[in-house]
Amino acid sequence: MTHTAISTIIVLVALLAFSGFSLKIQGPYERTRCMAAFAAATVATIYWIANRDWGLGLSTALLASILATQIAFAVALIRTRDILPLGSLLGPYLLAAAGMVVWADTIPGDDAVLTDIGGWLGAHIGAAVMSYGFITLGAIASGAIILRERALKQRKRSLLTDRLPSISTTEKTEIFGLTVAEIVLGLAIMFGIGAEYAASGTFFQVTHKSLLTLITFAVIGILLWLHLQKGFRGRLVARVGLTVYFLISLSYPGVKFVGVLLLS
Repeated sequence: MTHTAISTIIVLVALLAFSGFSLKIQGPYERTRCMAAFAAATVATIYWIANRDWGLGLSTALLASILATQIAFAVALIRTRDILPLGSLLGPYLLAAAGMVVWADTIPGDDAVLTDIGGWLGAHIGAAVMSYGFITLGAIASGAIILRERALKQRKRSLLTDRLPSISTTEKTEIFGLTVAEIVLGLAIMFGIGAEYAASGTFFQVTHKSLLTLITFAVIGILLWLHLQKGFRGRLVARVGLTVYFLISLSYPGVKFVGVLLLS
């Protein structure tokens, strides 16, 4: 069995454990087990990436987004450990993404190797991937807010909604994720302009990816302004957060997913 296959299995098992443990957090022992599973999944993902060539296909895009989301969640955990139960939503999401990586790896020609990465392009890719990770964190928090508010409104309890963090804590995580994403996405846009100028001598080229990225940047900015100045919060902000995730997904892994379907 290759090192890549071993790391793949460890990632899947660790994410499965992370998802399960996050549903049972009642004390320090369960919290420690959940943190250990998350750390194992993150380290295994780094090892998984280290044993691969950086490609242009869906599998690389998904793998990079998995790591970026894990980093975003780790940064959020530094602010407060109270969001650890969000793993009950985040874990299955990452597990599904990891499964899609395994599937995409079976598609011939999906992961053509990316060569000759200049400084501007490298910085653009890094910033874009990290912004996607923080947007995903915001989307997971948005989903948790909607689930909690729906459960409260309908007066229906479940293991999942009972274990999710409080709405106020989750809202803070959502805003934090989107704020960091806005800053990093702004850097990604500037780095992208630099890469485009270095490659073609033009500052901006109109593509579906660039337009969706700019729309995403504008929507996040408007949302944060409405939150700070007008007090917008709750389900409305959560729905916009999910919309932002949908837009950025169309511009980054979405087009690669369509390409894989056409190849297959």
